Amino acid sequence: MASRMVVRLIQKIMRRAKMEETLVSFGGNLLRFGLYAFVIIAALNRVGFQTASIIAVLGAAGLAIALSMQANLANLAAGVLILVFRPFKLGDTIETSRTLGSVEVITITNTQVREPDGRLVILPNNKVFTEKLVNVSAAKVRRIDLVVGIGYDDDLLKAKRVLQEILAQDPRVLAEPAPAVQVLELADSSVNLAVRPWVNNADWWAARCDLTERIKLRLDAEGVSMPFPQRDVHLHSAAPSPA
Repeated sequence: MASRMVVRLIQKIMRRAKMEETLVSFGGNLLRFGLYAFVIIAALNRVGFQTASIIAVLGAAGLAIALSMQANLANLAAGVLILVFRPFKLGDTIETSRTLGSVEVITITNTQVREPDGRLVILPNNKVFTEKLVNVSAAKVRRIDLVVGIGYDDDLLKAKRVLQEILAQDPRVLAEPAPAVQVLELADSSVNLAVRPWVNNADWWAARCDLTERIKLRLDAEGVSMPFPQRDVHLHSAAPSPA
């Protein structure tokens, strides 16, 4: 009865601290088992049993189990750190070296991510916590990075003006930070322009697709070419050798 009261009190404190329910449940179970073990050992010691040998055996058994389950324990420890430090939460879109998608479930050993095509990816927490992790949902605004190539014979200033007009006409493009249209590089077959508007995070994908389509249609209508990589081959006839 006393152990239940202690466990409930600790869980209540953890909930007031706004910890994840998974961590609250795990912490409560861990504390409960620890209290049970303490009570049993104390009772055996009270009736005259030598508990030192029991503790030594349990310690050796625990060490053997820990060595044989290193990967699982690493996932367990990483899961606790994820739930405590909260680098992401349910519903966030995250990108790892293995996947990109929305977080659906966070357990003490793994994180489940739903990819855009509907597949559910189950990631070990140790991999999530130790490898590169990008929380796409963390920022309210996000920049779209587009590269638009125009021909060397096209009017560069006209192309920049057209691109700026396209951005100004889209209500999703934010005034601050200001969108940018700049010459990125003089490539082999084209002059590449960097088109970088900022939008709200929720609008990023739709705005990116719409702007890409509008840029293509508008540049076609304005007579600005978008060349593809090409190579010129020059053939030279060799002079006949003297007989």
